[in-house]
Amino acid sequence: MAIRTLNVTWNAADGSTGSATAVITLDTDLVTTSPGNTIPIGQIQDLTVTVQGARAGNGTYGKADYTGVQFYAGFALDFSQELVGQTGDAGSLAYGTADAQGGAGDFNLASAGGATAPAGVAAFTLATNGRSDPSDVLVVASIRP
Repeated sequence: MAIRTLNVTWNAADGSTGSATAVITLDTDLVTTSPGNTIPIGQIQDLTVTVQGARAGNGTYGKADYTGVQFYAGFALDFSQELVGQTGDAGSLAYGTADAQGGAGDFNLASAGGATAPAGVAAFTLATNGRSDPSDVLVVASIRP
């Protein structure tokens, strides 16, 4: 077991406003190289997400607002340093690259049904108001210890 607390920052994508931060405490041994790996919320020790400056969805959210955290990479990550930008094999995408196929891995939040909490909509990308309109799109900028 390797319990760590990570600080996550999202910045607004083109045409969006706002930003978000999260503090998540989890067993990093649960992060795999399997695409689509989702860690059930019950296995997350702590999670707080704050959205500010968005058109909708501003506020602070906790574990009760989510069903899980999608967290995987195409290679082993070094959790002692910034995760975004780490690379594995030659030719692999850097971790944190927002690509539609999730080839660089993913870090995302799965919101509880009907919730307006920020929710993942693509690799490393979330919508501030769940999947409801209006919603701003934010992209992961940093995941660090």
